[in-house]
Amino acid sequence: MMLEILKKMFEAKPEISTIALKKICSDCGCEVNIDITPASGGYGLQGGALFECSTDDYCAKCAACYKANQNNNRKKVK
Repeated sequence: MMLEILKKMFEAKPEISTIALKKICSDCGCEVNIDITPASGGYGLQGGALFECSTDDYCAKCAACYKANQNNNRKKVK
């Protein structure tokens, strides 16, 4: 579960209030910089999105690809 992965990241470095990740977008291949901060009820992400790829790993999407994916999903529902 994605929340467990994020929790483990922060538990490994309790002195850090923000984790900065550099990943490659799984859709377009561009570099994605995502800042993660603990928030009430979960975590806040800026710069992109993270998705669970396997039980212990995650993939990233840049903000543009994430937004495009959300728009496509909304069109399918209508």
